[in-house]
Amino acid sequence: MNSLVRIVAGILVIALAAPAVAEVTDEQVRHARDEMNALVAESADLGAQVEEAWARQFALEHEIAQLQESIEFARAQLTELKAKLEEVAVEMYMGSSSATQLMVLISGTDEDFKAASEYLKEVNGVETGVLNELRNFRAELDRQTQRLAEASEEQAANAAQLEELAGQLYADLAEAQAVYDQLVTQQAIEEEQRRLEEERRRQEEAAAAAAAATSTTTTAVTTTAPTSDSSTTTAPPTTSPPPPPPSGDGACPVAGAVYFSDTWGDPRSGGRSHQGVDMMAAAGTPIAAIYSGTVYLSTNTLGGKTIWLTSNAGDKYYYAHLDSYVDVSSGQSVTEGQIIGTVGSTGNASALFPHLHFEFHPGGGSAVNPYPLVKSICG
Repeated sequence: MNSLVRIVAGILVIALAAPAVAEVTDEQVRHARDEMNALVAESADLGAQVEEAWARQFALEHEIAQLQESIEFARAQLTELKAKLEEVAVEMYMGSSSATQLMVLISGTDEDFKAASEYLKEVNGVETGVLNELRNFRAELDRQTQRLAEASEEQAANAAQLEELAGQLYADLAEAQAVYDQLVTQQAIEEEQRRLEEERRRQEEAAAAAAAATSTTTTAVTTTAPTSDSSTTTAPPTTSPPPPPPSGDGACPVAGAVYFSDTWGDPRSGGRSHQGVDMMAAAGTPIAAIYSGTVYLSTNTLGGKTIWLTSNAGDKYYYAHLDSYVDVSSGQSVTEGQIIGTVGSTGNASALFPHLHFEFHPGGGSAVNPYPLVKSICG
């Protein structure tokens, strides 16, 4: 991310050139956020590769589980069919040594089984249906076993690639966040310098006023007496300007560098389809209330630490896999943009992929694709 170096260098220039009074303006902070988002956008191709590999991993997990189940079923069926053929062999050759030899062949290798099958057909052509069924089950078992080996190999390779891609993506997200954080931190330092400077100025003015009052005296020809009537004009205390009120257009659920795409309906663990949007960000990145409303906290196996936010408009929003809650409790009212938690990987989320799973339930009903909403707010 070459542009990151350029932006960080620019921030350092601002910090070094800044006088004691604040130089970093809200406009510059907004610009820094835009730059942060631009850096995230540069990682879009990488993020898309992560999403694709992630979805493939879930699909392979589901396929492997199904193959294992099918293989177990096929083996059970083979056992039953072999037992039937052994009964036929016993009935046909009761008392002869060939019966024992035939049963050994049926229970042996594929080549042994083929030899036994041909022998049975040549002798009497009996139980052709059982033989065909057994042959089909063996062929299907071989096919599934081969596919299981291939899928397992692909899954291992995909997992290694996914880990590498995710490492690159989260490193980029962390760097992009650093750009914004550095400028915001500089602004906070300079705001504190401004407050201290204003406090020092007020104290100096108060001291000067007190000194002037003390030096003003009413004297008689032979008497000097300080007046007891002195007045001090104290400047009203100054405070940092309050944050701008919420726009009412919604706050991005992840208040930091984040990557997300439209993954509605993509494969997920257990053969499920995705019913939300996964917003990938570094662990600990703040999570914000998308709208003003009431929050309800809970924990479950899949979602880990979760929050349901019911907006004042009656819509519901689901936040999952949180690392922590921030100054909220169930039933508490929150305002748009208020920080309510941090990004994590609790529940069934992989530690490799800290993210916020976010859902949108209009009117409190079924989930709908939240990507258009989140994209319109977060950009």
